Amino acid sequence: MPIDTYKKDLDDICNEPLHLGWDSLRNSTLSALMPSETLSQISNATNGIEPPRGHISIKASKDGILRQVVPEYERLKDQYELLWEMPSNDGYLQLAGLMQKFIDQAISSNTNYDPSRFANGKVPMKQLLKDLLTAYKFGVKTLYYQNTRDGAEDAQDDLAPSIQHDGCESGACKI
Repeated sequence: MPIDTYKKDLDDICNEPLHLGWDSLRNSTLSALMPSETLSQISNATNGIEPPRGHISIKASKDGILRQVVPEYERLKDQYELLWEMPSNDGYLQLAGLMQKFIDQAISSNTNYDPSRFANGKVPMKQLLKDLLTAYKFGVKTLYYQNTRDGAEDAQDDLAPSIQHDGCESGACKI
């Protein structure tokens, strides 16, 4: 139960109390969050709390190639913090921990590393361990993927001029 497991270190970030009668719900499954990769493609949304890799991304599946545009691209493109521009995993892990405080099942959280930011182009074990301990400190129950940038260009902003602007206001841009 969240009342039993949340990490008190979260109160330094956001001191929102646990409301309602949690104890009466003991031994119940209250929530289960599903992965959102496929659904995000269908609905042209970002992957839950995962930062987008680029404003416009190419997603490949067995059904073909899909160009995915971040919601409200024209209006909000300068407001997105893109994955590989994030200075560290700290903010993301804090956010995952805050969400986990109110979720009884585990949230599958990810960490992301750009080797070019580290000496010799290698992510040091010290960084991996730091992130693991940060995740634990904030109550993140599951680290799912540890993504590493492979040098391929994720941002597809060179495709931006090909966006037809009708319909972009609703976030459903046509490519």
